[in-house]
Amino acid sequence: MKNKFQILFIFLISLLGLGLSNCETKQQNELLHRISQLENDRQLVVQIAELEIDPTQLEAYTAMLQEGISASVEKEPGVLSLYAMASKEKPNKITVVEIYASQADYESHINSPHFLKYKNGTLAMVDSLVLTRTTPVIFAAKPK
Repeated sequence: MKNKFQILFIFLISLLGLGLSNCETKQQNELLHRISQLENDRQLVVQIAELEIDPTQLEAYTAMLQEGISASVEKEPGVLSLYAMASKEKPNKITVVEIYASQADYESHINSPHFLKYKNGTLAMVDSLVLTRTTPVIFAAKPK
């Protein structure tokens, strides 16, 4: 299980290192600095969500997930990053790595209108959900 988390964190770190799609170098460096500071203060909330989606509803689910992630990152300063990925072998197995600045930011997120829209809109699409709260060990990335 430990290796699974290490692989997800390495993937997350790689994404940060490659550059965030709509993020300038300065913004990326600020995000890395903020994550580093919060990690040092042990305020970060890092969670891994593992979902299995009804294959017949995968396209609709993915559209709602995209909308929810975009709104969360744009509207919530305490949502530091949300990364969703699908298994190559079973595309209906979705893993989301979530990083929040604090527990209060996480709680604010799960009560936000856009998250509740996503959650309520996808309930019938999700066959299973496992949430795993993690303890950050090391985050590192190369700035652009």
